[in-house]
Amino acid sequence: MAAERRLLEAQGQRVVFWSRHNDDVNQMGRWRLALGTIWNRQAFRECRAMLRRERPDVVHVHNTFPLLSPAVYYAAQAEGVPVVQTLHNYRLLCLNAFLYRDGRVCEDCLGRFPWPGIRHACYRQNRAASAVSAALLGVHRCLKTWQRMVATFITLTEFQRQKMVLGGLPA
Repeated sequence: MAAERRLLEAQGQRVVFWSRHNDDVNQMGRWRLALGTIWNRQAFRECRAMLRRERPDVVHVHNTFPLLSPAVYYAAQAEGVPVVQTLHNYRLLCLNAFLYRDGRVCEDCLGRFPWPGIRHACYRQNRAASAVSAALLGVHRCLKTWQRMVATFITLTEFQRQKMVLGGLPA
């Protein structure tokens, strides 16, 4: 993100950087973190206020998990700002974000509700945390958040693009 920011600024673009650090989870209770992972009301309000104030042409999202939540996409839509999402991993398809479990490639959750990921405690070897991650995916798949709220996805490789499309994201 820093390199991208420097490149854009070197070309005369104004860049507004807004983020949260995952260390902030240590100051949150478990229930607040769980609910906020699925929909963070505070992030929605803060993001929307920032967008209203700054009036950017585009929002480029790198990661919403776990602190910002997909609520930031909805904030952007509410302010009429298109969203570009760079996918740095397989988080939208897989609870551990790697498509890898027990020393092998794992696509058990690809294109369906991630029950296997909960059963295998794929997120942090914790079934409760895996269930929260699965709820995030389930809720936002039902809402079609990624299809409706993201104008463009950027994948790092063609292989990743193919897997994301197999998992239900637009080509």
